Amino acid sequence: MTKQAVPWWMWCAVAAALLFALYNSWDRAREQAIIEQTRREMAQLVAEQQKSETELALARREALILTDPASIKIPMPAVSKGLPALEATWHQGLGIVITGRNIPAPATHRTFELWLIPKAPGSKPVPSLTLRPATDGQFDLLVVNPPASAGATKALAITEEPEAGSLEPTASPTWLGALGAT
Repeated sequence: MTKQAVPWWMWCAVAAALLFALYNSWDRAREQAIIEQTRREMAQLVAEQQKSETELALARREALILTDPASIKIPMPAVSKGLPALEATWHQGLGIVITGRNIPAPATHRTFELWLIPKAPGSKPVPSLTLRPATDGQFDLLVVNPPASAGATKALAITEEPEAGSLEPTASPTWLGALGAT
């Protein structure tokens, strides 16, 4: 008995099966890449949505502080002439909002820092948050959890400090606002 050669159509079938397997492998890898890209895009969209929700919640809180009749309005005139005044609004349960327009930016590597000046004699100013005004001069600082209560605070002061802030003031106040009898 002699060996028969493999028929040509069998070779064609094997080649077709091999090509089909290679195509399926390539297609699966392409689909996996698309799925991963979609997952990354979805994660980015979720992060952006969470950021937007946080910003909206802070904006709502700020609006409540600014409009609630229980809030205390504190004018903060500039100590030096030529600077616009700021205005602080303090709500005992929601926090402090300080706003101003046309505020010049501090020097490079410097920032503005909010200080709460306690009523208690001999107490040191309590540092709060730092902020640089926006490029258009808009100053909008929200302090969600002030380090002291309005009743224990004599004044609010803003000084120009090093970029990371300070533990105690290193300059005289640029803006100063006294709290009335609270």
